[in-house]
Amino acid sequence: MRAPEWTHSGCDAQVKENNYRMNEAKDFQNKSVDEAIEDACTFFSCPREELEISILEGGSSGIFGLVGVRKARIKAQPRIRLGELEAMIRTITERITADIVDNPRVRVEQQSDMIKATIESTGDIEQLLGRDGQVLGALEYVVNRIIARRWPNAVRIMLDAGGFREKQDNELSILAVSLAEKAKSTASPQSTKPLPSYQRRIVHLALQSITDIHTKSKGDGPMKRVLIIPRAPAPQEPMEASAGDQPHAT
Repeated sequence: MRAPEWTHSGCDAQVKENNYRMNEAKDFQNKSVDEAIEDACTFFSCPREELEISILEGGSSGIFGLVGVRKARIKAQPRIRLGELEAMIRTITERITADIVDNPRVRVEQQSDMIKATIESTGDIEQLLGRDGQVLGALEYVVNRIIARRWPNAVRIMLDAGGFREKQDNELSILAVSLAEKAKSTASPQSTKPLPSYQRRIVHLALQSITDIHTKSKGDGPMKRVLIIPRAPAPQEPMEASAGDQPHAT
């Protein structure tokens, strides 16, 4: 499907106004996550980079497109004052990490349901990671807490350094496929551990093309599990017995 064309940069004037109804979160459904996001972009007159998006259900094309078809469902709303927020994230992250590595520089980019801040340095970037990314996770927690106190809207910030998150995301995709295979072989639902929204999105998208399972987020708060649920096989129509299969009269 052709992506919407934007004749201007950013949200239009109607969305930029302080209008609660146009900026409140809204659910969208379509055949795939990408198409549901396109619907949200059209509704809010914004490119996807300026929307906060949470994937509620990954959707499925079903079996042969006939049985078990399930629409993808997302929740979306426009982001606001992006430039000011990005500058705040950059400043806070550089100040916190300056005691760990030399000359930290932070590159901030908008993603579908979060803001990613990538830390670069002339020093040893491994010091920012720690064992299994524990130092990076702790820094991320602190940055999110500071921003939550200073920014009026809920914001999800992910820190990255040295390509750690990309490696982590690839491992999560592999795990998701493995859980899907287990769900199919055991005919019982499987579950991830509680995940933030951006990691749930990775699971939903990794399994979107597998027709005989569907995914669903479950839980309260920002950390939710993704349920991977096998579909019941389509009922087969009974075959008519041929003449040769009829019982012989005695």
